[in-house]
Amino acid sequence: MARLLIAKYKNNNDKSTAYGKTYGRLVHQDTMNTSDLCRHMMKHGTIFTSDVVKGVVERFIMCFEELLLEGNKIKLDGLGTFYLSASTEGVADESKFSANNVKAIHVRFLPDQSKESEYTAKMLTKKARFRSVNGEEMPEAGEGEGSGE
Repeated sequence: MARLLIAKYKNNNDKSTAYGKTYGRLVHQDTMNTSDLCRHMMKHGTIFTSDVVKGVVERFIMCFEELLLEGNKIKLDGLGTFYLSASTEGVADESKFSANNVKAIHVRFLPDQSKESEYTAKMLTKKARFRSVNGEEMPEAGEGEGSGE
């Protein structure tokens, strides 16, 4: 199983109650684009070539955007729910609020928390394995010290 890279850092904010404590941040290896994902999916035994998989994924992305912009939430069973939210500028008089007060639309994601989901925090934490960015060995969960702060 692959291991997530984790970089240690010390909290140097002397105004924080966490001052002086060491924490960890995940380091991302790469950003996979649609073509990368499709090639990866093809390698997992699909009978379809990566270009066919890519066509399906691209259509999915088009429909995904269309459905979100129609005001729908999209739940992918076992993965989670995607939905839009808005950042707006407030006005004192309700009758003066208009589309001009919408400053940004954001895509939000809520992971599936059902028992069957592989993407709950509990399941991901249980499955994750780590290695330090500087090559230090990191004990598996439950083997070493750490309060999990």
